[in-house]
Amino acid sequence: MSAGAVTPLDWAVVLAYLGLVVFLGLRCSRRQTSSDRYFLGNRTLPGWAVAMSMFATIISSWAFLALPGKGFQTDLQYLGAIAMVPVAAWISSRWIVPFFRDRVRLSAYEYLEARFGVGARLYGNLAFLVVHFGKMAAILYLLCLAVAEMTGWSIFMLIGVVGTSTLVYTFFGGIEGVVWTDVIQGALLLFAGLLAVGFILTEAPGGPGAVLDTVWHAGKFRFVSGELQWNSPGTALLLFFGLNFYLQKFVCDQTVVHRYLLSATRPQASRALWMSSGLLMLTWVLFMGIGVLLWAFYQLQPGLLPAEVVAKPDKVFPFFIGNALPSGFTGLVLAGLLAATMSTLSSDLNSLSAVVLDDYYRKVRRDTTDDHNLLVSRLVVLIAGVLGIFLAMAMTRIHSMADAAFDFVSLVGGGVLGMYLLGILT
Repeated sequence: MSAGAVTPLDWAVVLAYLGLVVFLGLRCSRRQTSSDRYFLGNRTLPGWAVAMSMFATIISSWAFLALPGKGFQTDLQYLGAIAMVPVAAWISSRWIVPFFRDRVRLSAYEYLEARFGVGARLYGNLAFLVVHFGKMAAILYLLCLAVAEMTGWSIFMLIGVVGTSTLVYTFFGGIEGVVWTDVIQGALLLFAGLLAVGFILTEAPGGPGAVLDTVWHAGKFRFVSGELQWNSPGTALLLFFGLNFYLQKFVCDQTVVHRYLLSATRPQASRALWMSSGLLMLTWVLFMGIGVLLWAFYQLQPGLLPAEVVAKPDKVFPFFIGNALPSGFTGLVLAGLLAATMSTLSSDLNSLSAVVLDDYYRKVRRDTTDDHNLLVSRLVVLIAGVLGIFLAMAMTRIHSMADAAFDFVSLVGGGVLGMYLLGILT
């Protein structure tokens, strides 16, 4: 992949995006006068902004890299994983959103202590802290690895720049800075995907008709599979996976539960959940669609895609961004890729700080002033951000750390969801 494919104009677009999000975070810093404002924005954030933030928090650079790669390699059957999102959203908006708004002040794991004791709260919040800290470093590393391959730039420099930019606006802006930058980042993510689709359809030989005809005759529009084997991703297994995954997100993930508390009213919070669910489904369809369209794009132009990229489908979309898009458009899509990662990182940092303050620090220091709590909150963001950057750099040498994080998610995630459902339903 040629480093020269990314032009100075593209870098100007990326730097303008980074400057904008840092500016927004700094602008919101003037309003951060208490820990309640820093974490909850005085519960006055508009529902549509909360919805965009929830959507941008759940979606990461994984959507930009893995979904097109899976669509390129197979077909659209993996969309079965989002078919149960409306079910998870209905359950959560009907019971979970009002439950948390009535029962917790800030930390989702406060309820576990009230229902099952302090041990359950420790299990829940430790699982969140370890999983999200590892995930934060892993997605930063994977993003910068992809951008480094596209541009030829140093991966360590990219990790430092992207990580520091995210840390700055999260540290100063609090949850308001996170939410308003998430709005821009979520919109940029979707715009970048639509831009890529438009370019694929119009620039392929034969135009949209040839691309769609090639995809159709290859059977890559298939999205239902009748396989019932537990060791292969048939539709039944994907439906089960999707319901389990999104229930975990909507019921016991602090980054999502946190957003239930930001709106002024319960109906606004429920509508935000429904809107974010619709955006999640749209994003899955959009980026898996990019994958199958890219397959046709390169089928119509044999020899254009290097063999080493074909062997690793996750590299196909980055290759397309760096080599096929015209100058300026490449920068916009690169900014969308950065947005997908930074929105997740900032939400993780703010929520990690909220959990540390509410579940640990306030337990030990009960007589502190609010100014003191605000200072501690920012220090936790700073420490977690710096450590996350260094862990991402370490992952350039110890690749199995990401796998270990995913194994840990599989081990503890179901247990935390089970505790919440046991407490709520019995």
